[in-house]
Amino acid sequence: MNFRGIFLAKCLVVLFSCVKGSADEAHKVYGIRNGSVFLNIPDFKVEKQQEVRWLKNILSLTKGKGSVVKYYKDEEKYEQFPNGTLKIDRLVEEDSGNYKVTVYNGTGSLQVEKNLILSVQEMVSKPEIKWTCSQKSITVTCEVKQKNKPTFRLLENNKTVSAKRETTDANDIWKTEYQHKAKSRTAKFQCEVKNDVSMKTTDQEIKCSGPLDIVLIGSIAGGAVVFVIFLALLIYCIRKKRAERYEEEQDEETPMKIQQSSDESKYRELPKPPVHAPQKQPRQQQRPPPQSQTQYQAGPPRPRPRTQQKSPSHMKERP
Repeated sequence: MNFRGIFLAKCLVVLFSCVKGSADEAHKVYGIRNGSVFLNIPDFKVEKQQEVRWLKNILSLTKGKGSVVKYYKDEEKYEQFPNGTLKIDRLVEEDSGNYKVTVYNGTGSLQVEKNLILSVQEMVSKPEIKWTCSQKSITVTCEVKQKNKPTFRLLENNKTVSAKRETTDANDIWKTEYQHKAKSRTAKFQCEVKNDVSMKTTDQEIKCSGPLDIVLIGSIAGGAVVFVIFLALLIYCIRKKRAERYEEEQDEETPMKIQQSSDESKYRELPKPPVHAPQKQPRQQQRPPPQSQTQYQAGPPRPRPRTQQKSPSHMKERP
């Protein structure tokens, strides 16, 4: 008998605690920063004769019955509708908090009391996928710049993978990592970031080369370097050979040029007449003295001709 009573008492305690917890449980409402939010009275329909009051923590915001509303705060920010719904505009982080709504009947008796928790959040930014390839593993990182903590979801080829726990740094950059123990990998990753008010995704295809590809790339690069060195040496040898041949031709042509220049100098180095020297008159051939004629005369002496001065022209014609 006592055992049954104790068991029944425990069941009643558990039942009442569950009912009380569900009645006092606050409803969560989310709003976007710089946007608007509507706070409705959960599971209750307001009549015209009933009075609705809204409070934030212990501060009164509005009180109204039907279309007649009294505002205790900025009317441009708050607005209460006849059905009891409260609208809040230009949301900021300071608007987050606990809100309480009470409904009274025409005689002033309390009929309903509800608690709501408003959380103002910013829209998430578009995430970015990064990856690093190493000799042992591949690391894929999804990061987003966000002040409040977002929720990550990383998918590989449309299948969810288990990533590390979200972390943040001093610049409000949240990130999560996924590590795959493979040396080569080609896959399409999708990162999904969301909070209570928005969600954004991004896709990225990653390619990591294996050891074989690395060796092949290294071989090609080495061959290219060797070819460039060989080409440079070939050009150097050709230029050097041309330079030696040019020097030999110059050495052969040098004596000939010296001899030719010496011959030309002989003809060119003739004495030049003075600039102001008087021009020489051609000498006239003088007549030999008349005494020489007596030696060639064999006959008797001829009569002496008349004394007559002969011109120089006659002297030249005489043999």
